[in-house]
Amino acid sequence: MAQQAMFSANQMIDIAIQTEQAGRAFYEAAVQYSDEPQVKSLCQWLGEEELAHEQTFRRLGQNLPPQIEPREWPAERAEFIDALLGSRFMPKPEQAQTLVEGMSAQDILDFALNFEKDTIVFLYEMRDMVPASDVDKVNEIIAEEKAHVSRITKAKASIKK
Repeated sequence: MAQQAMFSANQMIDIAIQTEQAGRAFYEAAVQYSDEPQVKSLCQWLGEEELAHEQTFRRLGQNLPPQIEPREWPAERAEFIDALLGSRFMPKPEQAQTLVEGMSAQDILDFALNFEKDTIVFLYEMRDMVPASDVDKVNEIIAEEKAHVSRITKAKASIKK
Protein backbone atom coordinates (compact mmCIF):
# COMPACT_ATOMS: atom_id res chain seq x y z
CA MET A 1 0.00 0.00 0.00
CA ALA A 2 1.43 3.40 -1.01
CA GLN A 3 2.11 5.96 1.64
CA GLN A 4 0.39 9.29 1.79
CA ALA A 5 2.53 12.42 1.61
CA MET A 6 2.09 15.72 3.36
CA PHE A 7 2.68 19.11 1.75
CA SER A 8 1.85 22.47 3.23
CA ALA A 9 0.78 25.53 1.27
CA ASN A 10 3.90 27.26 2.61
CA GLN A 11 6.10 24.52 1.15
CA MET A 12 4.38 24.73 -2.22
CA ILE A 13 4.79 28.54 -2.27
CA ASP A 14 8.50 28.15 -1.44
CA ILE A 15 8.90 25.67 -4.27
CA ALA A 16 7.08 28.03 -6.65
CA ILE A 17 9.43 30.88 -5.67
CA GLN A 18 12.49 28.68 -6.22
CA THR A 19 11.11 27.58 -9.59
CA GLU A 20 10.60 31.17 -10.73
CA GLN A 21 14.12 32.11 -9.58
CA ALA A 22 15.61 29.20 -11.49
CA GLY A 23 13.59 30.07 -14.59
CA ARG A 24 14.73 33.67 -14.43
CA ALA A 25 18.38 32.57 -14.10
CA PHE A 26 18.00 30.31 -17.14
CA TYR A 27 16.42 33.07 -19.22
CA GLU A 28 19.08 35.60 -18.17
CA ALA A 29 21.81 33.13 -19.16
CA ALA A 30 20.04 32.52 -22.48
CA VAL A 31 20.03 36.28 -23.18
CA GLN A 32 23.76 36.34 -22.51
CA TYR A 33 24.71 33.27 -24.59
CA SER A 34 22.25 33.14 -27.47
CA ASP A 35 23.27 34.59 -30.82
CA GLU A 36 19.67 34.70 -32.04
CA PRO A 37 18.08 38.17 -31.54
CA GLN A 38 14.55 36.75 -31.35
CA VAL A 39 15.59 34.29 -28.62
CA LYS A 40 17.38 37.05 -26.72
CA SER A 41 14.29 39.25 -26.85
CA LEU A 42 11.91 36.46 -25.88
CA CYS A 43 14.14 35.30 -23.01
CA GLN A 44 14.48 38.88 -21.76
CA TRP A 45 10.68 39.10 -21.57
CA LEU A 46 10.35 35.64 -20.01
CA GLY A 47 12.91 36.55 -17.34
CA GLU A 48 10.91 39.66 -16.45
CA GLU A 49 7.76 37.54 -16.27
CA GLU A 50 9.45 35.05 -13.92
CA LEU A 51 10.47 37.92 -11.62
CA ALA A 52 6.89 39.20 -11.54
CA HIS A 53 5.62 35.70 -10.73
CA GLU A 54 8.18 35.33 -7.94
CA GLN A 55 6.96 38.60 -6.42
CA THR A 56 3.34 37.41 -6.67
CA PHE A 57 4.19 34.14 -4.91
CA ARG A 58 6.01 36.06 -2.18
CA ARG A 59 2.87 38.13 -1.62
CA LEU A 60 0.76 34.96 -1.55
CA GLY A 61 3.15 33.51 1.03
CA GLN A 62 2.81 36.60 3.19
CA ASN A 63 -0.97 36.18 3.15
CA LEU A 64 -0.78 32.63 4.49
CA PRO A 65 -1.16 32.02 8.20
CA PRO A 66 2.29 31.31 9.71
CA GLN A 67 1.54 27.70 10.62
CA ILE A 68 -0.63 25.85 8.17
CA GLU A 69 -0.72 22.15 8.79
CA PRO A 70 0.57 20.07 5.91
CA ARG A 71 -2.20 18.57 3.84
CA GLU A 72 -2.46 14.86 3.43
CA TRP A 73 -2.81 13.79 -0.18
CA PRO A 74 -4.16 10.53 -1.58
CA ALA A 75 -1.30 8.18 -2.38
CA GLU A 76 -1.42 8.48 -6.19
CA ARG A 77 -1.53 12.27 -6.11
CA ALA A 78 1.23 12.42 -3.50
CA GLU A 79 3.41 10.17 -5.67
CA PHE A 80 2.71 12.40 -8.66
CA ILE A 81 3.75 15.54 -6.75
CA ASP A 82 6.86 13.76 -5.43
CA ALA A 83 7.78 12.70 -8.98
CA LEU A 84 7.22 16.18 -10.35
CA LEU A 85 9.31 17.79 -7.63
CA GLY A 86 11.90 15.04 -7.85
CA SER A 87 12.45 15.74 -11.53
CA ARG A 88 13.50 19.28 -10.61
CA PHE A 89 12.11 20.56 -13.88
CA MET A 90 14.48 23.53 -13.70
CA PRO A 91 18.08 23.31 -12.51
CA LYS A 92 19.29 25.46 -9.65
CA PRO A 93 19.97 29.11 -10.58
CA GLU A 94 23.73 28.69 -10.21
CA GLN A 95 23.63 25.94 -12.87
CA ALA A 96 21.85 28.04 -15.51
CA GLN A 97 24.95 29.47 -17.17
CA THR A 98 26.61 26.07 -17.51
CA LEU A 99 23.38 24.61 -18.89
CA VAL A 100 22.91 27.31 -21.53
CA GLU A 101 26.51 27.42 -22.77
CA GLY A 102 26.65 25.66 -26.11
CA MET A 103 22.87 25.42 -26.55
CA SER A 104 21.48 26.33 -29.93
CA ALA A 105 18.53 28.69 -30.23
CA GLN A 106 16.25 25.67 -30.75
CA ASP A 107 17.74 23.93 -27.69
CA ILE A 108 17.04 27.00 -25.56
CA LEU A 109 13.47 27.18 -26.82
CA ASP A 110 12.92 23.43 -26.33
CA PHE A 111 14.17 23.64 -22.76
CA ALA A 112 12.09 26.76 -22.08
CA LEU A 113 8.98 25.10 -23.51
CA ASN A 114 9.38 22.03 -21.30
CA PHE A 115 10.05 24.20 -18.26
CA GLU A 116 6.93 26.29 -18.83
CA LYS A 117 4.77 23.19 -19.35
CA ASP A 118 6.11 21.56 -16.17
CA THR A 119 5.49 24.79 -14.30
CA ILE A 120 1.86 24.77 -15.41
CA VAL A 121 1.40 21.22 -14.13
CA PHE A 122 2.97 22.19 -10.79
CA LEU A 123 0.75 25.29 -10.51
CA TYR A 124 -2.39 23.23 -11.07
CA GLU A 125 -1.35 21.09 -8.10
CA MET A 126 -0.42 24.11 -6.01
CA ARG A 127 -3.72 25.83 -6.74
CA ASP A 128 -5.53 23.24 -4.62
CA MET A 129 -3.39 24.15 -1.62
CA VAL A 130 -3.70 27.91 -1.41
CA PRO A 131 -6.55 29.64 0.40
CA ALA A 132 -9.67 30.19 -1.73
CA SER A 133 -8.97 33.92 -1.72
CA ASP A 134 -5.69 33.32 -3.62
CA VAL A 135 -6.90 30.81 -6.23
CA ASP A 136 -7.60 33.60 -8.74
CA LYS A 137 -4.00 34.82 -8.44
CA VAL A 138 -2.67 31.34 -9.15
CA ASN A 139 -5.10 31.04 -12.08
CA GLU A 140 -3.72 34.33 -13.47
CA ILE A 141 -0.18 32.97 -13.31
CA ILE A 142 -1.30 29.74 -15.00
CA ALA A 143 -2.82 31.83 -17.82
CA GLU A 144 0.44 33.79 -18.12
CA GLU A 145 2.46 30.56 -18.22
CA LYS A 146 0.19 29.33 -21.01
CA ALA A 147 0.92 32.58 -22.88
CA HIS A 148 4.63 31.81 -22.42
CA VAL A 149 4.10 28.40 -24.03
CA SER A 150 2.33 30.04 -26.95
CA ARG A 151 5.09 32.64 -27.51
CA ILE A 152 7.83 30.03 -27.25
CA THR A 153 6.01 27.76 -29.71
CA LYS A 154 5.67 30.64 -32.19
CA ALA A 155 9.36 31.50 -31.79
CA LYS A 156 10.32 27.87 -32.42
CA ALA A 157 8.32 27.87 -35.65
CA SER A 158 9.91 31.08 -36.90
CA ILE A 159 13.53 30.14 -36.15
CA LYS A 160 15.13 27.72 -38.56
CA LYS A 161 16.96 24.78 -37.08
